[in-house]
Amino acid sequence: MGDCLEWIRVLPEESIQLVAIDPPFLTGKKQVGSGENPSSYEDRWRGGKSLYVDWLLERVGGMRELLAPTGSFLIHLDWHAVHAVKVALDDLFGEECFQNEIIWYYQTGGASPRRFSRKHDNLLWYTKTREWKFYPDRIPVPRTPKAIQRAQNPKGARIRADDTHKYPEDVVFVPQLNPMSKERTGYPTQKPLELMELFIQAFTDPGDCVADFFCGSGTTPVAAARLGRRWLACDISKEAIRVTRERMLAVSERRSLESHSG
Repeated sequence: MGDCLEWIRVLPEESIQLVAIDPPFLTGKKQVGSGENPSSYEDRWRGGKSLYVDWLLERVGGMRELLAPTGSFLIHLDWHAVHAVKVALDDLFGEECFQNEIIWYYQTGGASPRRFSRKHDNLLWYTKTREWKFYPDRIPVPRTPKAIQRAQNPKGARIRADDTHKYPEDVVFVPQLNPMSKERTGYPTQKPLELMELFIQAFTDPGDCVADFFCGSGTTPVAAARLGRRWLACDISKEAIRVTRERMLAVSERRSLESHSG
C-alpha cells in the first residue's frame, strides 16, 4: 500500500508488458460504493485540472520507463480530464506512439433532459515504441445478422458467408456491472472483468506481466491472474488493498480447486 510513485522507482525498467491504470477521474466528488459499510475515496484536486495533470504525469512518466519495448500503456478516464491528459501524454510518449482512443460504451439507468446522456468512458492507448504486441484475432467481434445475410448475396459481398466475426473497432460495448452482479465488491467505480480481460488478451501473452498502479477494486490483477499473466497491483487506499487481496485469494483458491479436481 502507498503512493505508486514510491513503487515505480524501485521496479526494474522494461519489465512490464502492459500498464493499465484507472486513476481518479477528477470528478470533483466523493466516490462512494455500496453495501452496509461502503468504500469511498475523494476525487477532488485543489488547484484544479492543471495540478491534476501534473500529478498524473509525474507517475505515468515512471510507468513508461517500466514498459517493455513491445509494451502498451492504457489509461481509463472520462470527459472530465481525458482531453487535457491526452495532450500531456502525446508529449510524454510521442504522438507516433498514440494508437487509439477507445470508447467503452455501456448502458446504465437514467437519461439527461438537458444534454446527450453520458454513457461512455475513454481509454487512451499508447505504446512504448513503434513495435508492439496486438492480437485482434483473440477478441473478435460477432458480425450482425444483416452483415451475414449480405455476405450470402453474390452482388457486392466482401466477406465469406462463414466469416462470422471481424476485428474489433475502437468502440467497445461491455455492459456495466448491474447491482445484482456476483462480481460486485461494493467498491466505487468498479469496472467489469470482461472489459479488462479484453485488453489483456489483446496486448499480452501468457506469462507477461500486467501492472495496475491504481488498482481500486482489483479488477485488472484479477483479470490478469485468470488469464495466466503475472501481475503487480498497488493503491494508496487501505480499503482498495483489502478488497483486491480478498479477490486475489479467491482466484488463487479457485485455481487450486480446479487443479486438484482435474
